[in-house]
Amino acid sequence: MGKVRENKKYVNYARKNKFKPTKLHRKGAAEYNVKDENQSSAQQKQKGFKRSKLHLSVSEEEEEIKTLLLRYSQEASLTTGAIETFKDFPLSKKTLAGLKEANFTKPTVIQRESIWPALCGKDIVAAAKTGSGKTLAFLIPILERLFVEKWTNMDGLGALIITPTRELATQIFETTVHVGRHHDFTAGLLIGGQNLKKERNRLHNLNIIIGTPGRLLQHMDENPLFNTTNLKILVLDEADRCLDMGFAATMNSIIENLPDVRQTLLFSATQTNSVRELARVKLVQPTRIAPHEHEEIATPSKLQQSYVIVDLPAKLTMLWSFLHTHPKQKIIVFFSTCKQVKYFYQLFKKLRPASLLLPLYGGMNQEKRNKVYAEFCSKRTNVCLMATDVASRGLDFPKVNWVVQMDCPEDVVQYIHRAGRTARLNTSGENLLVLLPHETHGMLELLENSKIPIKQIKIDERQLFSPLAKIQSLLAQFPELKECAKRAFVAYIKSAALMKNREVFQIQKLNLDDYARSLGLSITPRVRFISRTLDRAYQSNTSSKFENKSITTGIEHRESSDEDDQDVDDFLQVKRINNNIECSTNVEQTIIMENSHAAVNQSHAIAPKKRTSKHKLMKKSLSISKRIAFDDEGMPVTCDGGKENDAYNLAEARLRLEQQDVEDKKRYKALKKAKRITVKEKERKLKANDFCTMADDFGSDSDVSVNLDWLPDPDKVYASKNTKENSSDTEQIANDQQMPRSEKRKRKLLQNTRELSLNDTEQLVMNLLK
Repeated sequence: MGKVRENKKYVNYARKNKFKPTKLHRKGAAEYNVKDENQSSAQQKQKGFKRSKLHLSVSEEEEEIKTLLLRYSQEASLTTGAIETFKDFPLSKKTLAGLKEANFTKPTVIQRESIWPALCGKDIVAAAKTGSGKTLAFLIPILERLFVEKWTNMDGLGALIITPTRELATQIFETTVHVGRHHDFTAGLLIGGQNLKKERNRLHNLNIIIGTPGRLLQHMDENPLFNTTNLKILVLDEADRCLDMGFAATMNSIIENLPDVRQTLLFSATQTNSVRELARVKLVQPTRIAPHEHEEIATPSKLQQSYVIVDLPAKLTMLWSFLHTHPKQKIIVFFSTCKQVKYFYQLFKKLRPASLLLPLYGGMNQEKRNKVYAEFCSKRTNVCLMATDVASRGLDFPKVNWVVQMDCPEDVVQYIHRAGRTARLNTSGENLLVLLPHETHGMLELLENSKIPIKQIKIDERQLFSPLAKIQSLLAQFPELKECAKRAFVAYIKSAALMKNREVFQIQKLNLDDYARSLGLSITPRVRFISRTLDRAYQSNTSSKFENKSITTGIEHRESSDEDDQDVDDFLQVKRINNNIECSTNVEQTIIMENSHAAVNQSHAIAPKKRTSKHKLMKKSLSISKRIAFDDEGMPVTCDGGKENDAYNLAEARLRLEQQDVEDKKRYKALKKAKRITVKEKERKLKANDFCTMADDFGSDSDVSVNLDWLPDPDKVYASKNTKENSSDTEQIANDQQMPRSEKRKRKLLQNTRELSLNDTEQLVMNLLK
């Protein structure tokens, strides 16, 4: 990012065809598709290689800017009802040309009502249905504002767009490239999983930045070239998600680094109305836009919504049968956790369904996520995307036929965003919500209060195909798949326990044994946090001291997986709000107590209760149990005037311990003394033995001869040496006979020089020198 270098292949193509490459077509944060020589002109035109016909001079641009500013001042003369096409807006020629080439001709409802006040510089809080075209509603004002301000790459950052997910940021970046291709602005994408060093070096020359909160804050903290003092427009797409508790600390830090004087645009399908949340982004008299607020239906009109009631153990069979009965459809299946997506994807891939399976969740590598996102968008039929809520917001998947919500959403907002992946921009689509029996009443009531129509459908049991036998054989064959199933089981139970709506999510009504068996597990995995929840419920019911207090759900658990073997004794701490389980009535507490005994047999999840020491009980001034002794006739033994013998008389016990300590010290001293005596006796004996041996060696007059048979025979030893010398002499003579004459002379001269004295040697050397 930053100072973006141009794609060489694209530049060569531009020179060959004699047109100027635009800055938005440079290769920066995102890859750019390079022209293929074998492509037709129509394909080249679709990919953005059409020659720009807009070559405005400086004077023409000045006149156009003056005209636009004049039209902005005439706010009362323009009514949203009179706008039918984008040409009715006071837009520049470059923006209109980009919209036309991107096939955007007529504005949607949210675009008609939000573009005009944004062009006038007002702050906007907009909420619209999913798939209503909110991206163009803030991209067009950004391009026009920078064009009127005569923004160049030397001016630095002019517009900042923040989105909660990487895929949504990538989608906005691609739309910016298509719409703003005729402008001379530089745009960049800041998301996690990319090369941080390249982004740091290219950051200071970008005019428009689209990024996620985490990576933006990282550059603000580490990169001195990231300067936001000239910022003109701040956009929060999916603002309710950006401002919630998940990104609260990050967003607060980012907003503190931005200038106070700026234009702020908030867009989402479900907007926040909290004054405190809006004050965080420093809005000044914002214009609230909600074109669908007074409609009877809060979701798109062509979206068919239905639900089905399924028991928890039958969910896997239902999903497998659904994929078999819809082979030529484009489907998105939503799960509540990443580990569920991972397990179902790996399992169904081995079962070989008729549709192509693709996974998308937060723990994947960014390169793989981009590849999966692009592949799913390119497919039109016969494909199924298994995803978490990372794919539920803002992503524009084309022509999705079905959205299946396998796990109940946390609230209505999450339901709306999931269902909004289909039926976009006046197209039709279907949404299926899978509910458990105890979730039905609470969730349907929430949907009805939010003006969301939904009808029930029943499953034809003749079309259900249970793959349980194959699943069990696969888990026995692949141990890593079995561990993945255990992690998926624990993750689902944990997600249900942490939901705040206790009327919908009732963990005590989950049949854990049957659910584990439906996943292919023969033994139910141990779920540690369930035992802690039930223990706290039991303690709160039995102790009057904690009668009216809430029982917090357990936030610690341990999974039997390879990832958690490093910290076996530690528990995972969840990075989300700990939603309290309200147990104000004795009825609900009784239900939890009754189900706690069933959970012991079902899930084997109840840990043994820790025993409280008697010393701690005495500190709490509680009554201590007493032991009563009985005689042979069955009567209690009494002493001291008929009082029963108290086994816990601390004074007597302390006295007995002191007497026993005195006796133990005496016995310990006696043992040490005896040990010292034995050691000294051993030392005396050793010294006496050493003295006797020395006398025998040096002062003994014994006539006993010493046996020297072990010594070698000297005749044999010296005979062998003589034979060796003789053999060496003979060998030397033989070698002398074989040597040439010159070598013999040198050898003889050497031997003679060795026999000379020092004076003779000096005389010889002087003669040789002469």
